[in-house]
Amino acid sequence: MELKRILARDIRAANEKAVAQYGPDVLVISSGQVNGLTELIVAVDLAPLTPEEADPFVKSQYATSAKPSGKFDVLLGQTIDQNKRDARERQATKVAKPIVEVASKPAAPKVKAPVKAAAQPVDETAKRAAEEHDTLRGREIVALVREELNSLRREFKLGQQMAAWQQGGMQLPVAIAPLRDALNDAPIPVALRALLIDNIKDHDNMADAMGALSRQLAHSVEQEQAQTPVSGIHALAGPSGAGKSMMVARLAQHAAQLHGSEKVMVISFQDQRAGAWNQTQLLCAQSGVDSFRATNASTLKLLLDEHTDRQLILIDTAGVQMNERLAEIRAMNLNVQCHAVIPADASAANIRRVFDNTDNIWASLMLSKLDESNQPWALLQFLTDKSLSVSVASHGDRTVDLVQDVSLAGLVQCALDNLPLPETEEQAQQNAREAAVNDLAASKLAQIAAKFKTETTGLTHE
Repeated sequence: MELKRILARDIRAANEKAVAQYGPDVLVISSGQVNGLTELIVAVDLAPLTPEEADPFVKSQYATSAKPSGKFDVLLGQTIDQNKRDARERQATKVAKPIVEVASKPAAPKVKAPVKAAAQPVDETAKRAAEEHDTLRGREIVALVREELNSLRREFKLGQQMAAWQQGGMQLPVAIAPLRDALNDAPIPVALRALLIDNIKDHDNMADAMGALSRQLAHSVEQEQAQTPVSGIHALAGPSGAGKSMMVARLAQHAAQLHGSEKVMVISFQDQRAGAWNQTQLLCAQSGVDSFRATNASTLKLLLDEHTDRQLILIDTAGVQMNERLAEIRAMNLNVQCHAVIPADASAANIRRVFDNTDNIWASLMLSKLDESNQPWALLQFLTDKSLSVSVASHGDRTVDLVQDVSLAGLVQCALDNLPLPETEEQAQQNAREAAVNDLAASKLAQIAAKFKTETTGLTHE
C-alpha cells in the first residue's frame, strides 16, 4: 500500500476527490487542517509489478532457482534422517543440562549469600535514618507553629494595650495620621512600633516624620561590621530554608579566589534532606572546591584532623536539631567559629528560636535573601539590641551574589518604602501626568499606524 495526500476546501470535497481518484474502496488514514484547507491522508493499493519491472529489485541469489538433484524418495529419506539426528542431539542436551547445573550449585550461594546479607542491613539503616529525620523535622515544624501562635497572642495583647494608650493619651497631627495607620497595619513588633509612633508625634508633615523614622532606625541598627570568614574553621547554622548551603558556596568561592580552590574545603554535616548532598557537590564544583560528607561527629573529627593544612574549612549544618549539632561541634575543642544564617524576612519567633540557647556562642550574623525581603521588621528589632554583628549578606540566587559591605541603612529604607501608605497629592499628580503622557503617546502611535496603513494599501476606513 501507498499513502497519498489530498487537499480540498472542506472534508466533503476531500472525500469526493479521494473516491474519484482512487475508487470507492479507498482507506482514509487521517484528516486535519493545513493553511485553511482540509488535508486527507489515504492509503491505496499498488498494482503488482511485471517481471520486467521487478527485475532490478530481485537479488541475484533468488533470481535463478536451483533444481533439486536426485529422486524424490532419496531426498525424503535424507531429510528424515537429518531430522532424527537433530532430535537426538536436542534430547542429549536436555539430559546433560541438569548434571552441569548440579555441579555449579554449591559455588553460587557461597559468593552471593554474603552480599545479600551485607546489603540488607545497609538498606534498613538508611531507611531508619530517613524515617527518623522526617519525624524530627515534623516535630520541629509543629514546635515552630506553636511558637508562632504564642508570639501572635502576645503581640495581639500588647497591641490592644497600645491602641488604648494611643487613643487615650496621644494626639497626633492629622497630616501624619496615615503614617500611624500604616505602622499599625505593618507586621512590626509592638515594642518597636511604640517607639516609632512616639518618635513621629512631634512632626506635623509626612516628609519630616518619614525622615525622623529613617534616622532613628538607621542609628539604632548601626554597628561595627564583623570580618568575612576567610581562614580557620567556620560552621554555619540556622533554621531550615534560611539559605545556609548557598551561603557556604558563596564563602567558598570567595575564599577560593583569595587562596586557591585547593586550600578550601566544605563539609556537609549530618544533613539528611533529600538532594542536600547533591546540591552541595554541584555548588562546590562550580568553584572547584573539595566537598566531603560527615554523617556523624566522629567522621567530622576525622576529616578536620586530616585536613589541617587547609586555609579555610566551612561546615554546613542541617536545620533539624541545630542545637544538638552545634553541641557536637563544640565538644571537639577545635576552635570552630559558629555563624548564624538568618533570612531577612524571618519572623520574630524564628529568630528567637535560633538565639534562645545561651550555650551557642556566635561569631557573627549572616543575612540571606535580601532581595526577597519586603518587611524585615523582626530582623530590625533584633539588630537594635546590637548583641551580634553582621559579617556578610547575600542578594540574589547566584554564588557570586555575596555582599561583604552590608548596608543596614538600606535594609531600613526597604522596610520604610514598603509601608502601606496612602497615595499623597503629589504622587497622585505625578501618576496623573504619567497616565496623560502614556495616553498621548498611544494616540500618536495609533495615528501613525493608521496613516502608514492607508499609504501602503490605499484603503480608507470611514
